Amino acid sequence: MIIILALLIATDTTPPAPAKPSPVKFTGDAGFVSTGGNSSVQTLNVGDKLTVKLGTMTFTQQFGVVHGKSNGNIVASSWRGLIRTDVGVHDNVGMYGSVTFERNTLAGLASRIGTVTGLSAQLVQTKTDKLVVEGGVSITTQRGTAANLPDNDFLGGRAATAYVHQLGPRASFAQSIELLPNFHQGADLRINTETALLAPFTSKAAVKLSYIIRYDGLPEPGFFSTDRLFTSGIQITL
Repeated sequence: MIIILALLIATDTTPPAPAKPSPVKFTGDAGFVSTGGNSSVQTLNVGDKLTVKLGTMTFTQQFGVVHGKSNGNIVASSWRGLIRTDVGVHDNVGMYGSVTFERNTLAGLASRIGTVTGLSAQLVQTKTDKLVVEGGVSITTQRGTAANLPDNDFLGGRAATAYVHQLGPRASFAQSIELLPNFHQGADLRINTETALLAPFTSKAAVKLSYIIRYDGLPEPGFFSTDRLFTSGIQITL
């Protein structure tokens, strides 16, 4: 009897239980940037994204910098940061609150701080496709680089959509669109879009191609309304 039991244990082919996903996820990006619009340079960019899931709550932190010099002069200086909290409400619907910071002196923007509160809904969730839509109300404080211009504080809105399509086990295509209207000035509509392609070559590293368009319907005086950024680099996931 003991021999039979030992043989059964030795030949047990039951697969081990899958490991639970970590509640903490970190990705870091670094790569080459080609910009057009208010600046036309080649330089480097770095960024990160940290998410922490605790039950029905998700905390997100993002940061990105595009900075470069040419002949000792600063020719690219764009800073963006985000802190966000999501709370699940019912099934695929949730509430979120976020604070963003932007600075782009080459577009005449010394600082822009926006706080948003709103709702998000996951409309599609399959093995290959995911679609999320969001809406909310924002309060924005904006300051230009020109000393003679007053600060601009206004109430606005936010409407956004994010789509991800899995091209393979880990490769993916993503498209996001964000609309940020100013409720006090209809012409002051900002639109941000990003098209990204992710192609992993190891379990934790991937090549990432990204094309970003940032449109400002009412830019600072003397500056263009549209900035474009193309980035190609490496993304590390931990």
